[in-house]
Amino acid sequence: MNRIVSVPLDRNVESRLFEFMNQDKISHFFAIYDLQHHREKTLVWVALSNNTIVGYMMEYNKRILYMRGRGCATSLLRNSNLTTPMFNVEHQHFPAVNDLYEPIEPADKTTIGQVTNFTLMKTTPESSTSIIQHTVQELEKEDAQELANLLGTELPNIALDLLKGFAFGIFKGDNLISVAASPNVLEDLAIIRGVYTAPEERNKGYATSACSALVKRLHQEGKDIFLYVSKDNSAAIRVYRKIGFKESGHIFLGFTAKRKTVTPKQSSCIN
Repeated sequence: MNRIVSVPLDRNVESRLFEFMNQDKISHFFAIYDLQHHREKTLVWVALSNNTIVGYMMEYNKRILYMRGRGCATSLLRNSNLTTPMFNVEHQHFPAVNDLYEPIEPADKTTIGQVTNFTLMKTTPESSTSIIQHTVQELEKEDAQELANLLGTELPNIALDLLKGFAFGIFKGDNLISVAASPNVLEDLAIIRGVYTAPEERNKGYATSACSALVKRLHQEGKDIFLYVSKDNSAAIRVYRKIGFKESGHIFLGFTAKRKTVTPKQSSCIN
């Protein structure tokens, strides 16, 4: 029985944290990516047991709390004062989170309830199947306004963020009607994040074509590929399976929550 302590990330611990995360890059993808590319927006606390790393919590851009590890949630949560954060956590963290926060909105709109259960699916060059039945083109920064129109956002930076890596889309006339994007990539791994088709154009194979083109390009870049999908989004899961994605065995929870005003019960932070 070892007591867990949490400490801010410093240079003495950083190399050990990367070793911990690199054991399973899919689980820790966002933490690795943000520490490499958005360090100025990222705060990290590391959970230690007998000086061994057992988990960590990352606060990104003062709005997202991302936590991994065992037996350390209560200790780590004490470090953040966010009142309405977006969470990305493991199932085992939920009781400690629920002591302090009330879930108010799922991370994915297809979710039944207030908490999205994300399953992670992965494909490799050996398992992928390319199904391109429509004219697909690679998108550039110049397509940001069309992408913003498709997503229904007046914030161009959202569209520009999705176009930072690789993105493929389908146009009908001058209008972008479907997109698949991978804005975040590591040396050997990429995540597909932005898959969207205009509601009136769905069930016509557009997402399948756009995703297939994106997957093909990412494999050409030497990447294995994964994505998050809500377990309630059966239509998306069917598309991903059709082009070669398989469940990786990773499951995470995603939701926005509001800090409770009552004093939470004290959960144990003992292994």
